Amino acid sequence: MTVDIIVEAAVRVLRNGGYAGLTTRRVAEVAGASVGSLYQYFPNRRAIAAELVRRRADGVLRVLEATDVSGAATLGDAVAILMESLLEEKRPWLWLSVALADAMPEIEGRRLVIERARQSLPVLAAKLAPCVGGTTPDARRLAVAAAAVEGAIWEAIAGDPAIVAAPTFKHTLTRIFMAALVA
Repeated sequence: MTVDIIVEAAVRVLRNGGYAGLTTRRVAEVAGASVGSLYQYFPNRRAIAAELVRRRADGVLRVLEATDVSGAATLGDAVAILMESLLEEKRPWLWLSVALADAMPEIEGRRLVIERARQSLPVLAAKLAPCVGGTTPDARRLAVAAAAVEGAIWEAIAGDPAIVAAPTFKHTLTRIFMAALVA
């Protein structure tokens, strides 16, 4: 058994039973392994949920890092392109975010996401620099902007996940990011 097999099994369990149905016994069963084998990698369901959050955050960040904003005429245009990429990557997985929402406080999920996002800030700053006259955006403001967007997404998911799926949500996130970045 590998970590990837366990994670894939956990995703299947979450799809069918939400976080309430995510038990180490059920994940091991779906993975076709013993609970003891699963415990070699994850001591409990919180550790599995945390790994899922890390992997989702890494997937979003890879997409953002790969997004080409070189054609953007303004900083706002570049941010809008980044927000669209973020949402395109996030929307197919909204169901997983909803399933993990109950686990987020328990696993300190927002902290995990923000820690991962901080690792990508130098790449995002370099992407945005040409749009602000070649000057790299202030790292602290960029961190606040990223955290504000992450918070807005989680609040939307907690209140009404359909908001994240709405085409206009990109504009909302762009305005939030811009407000935090230039404040």
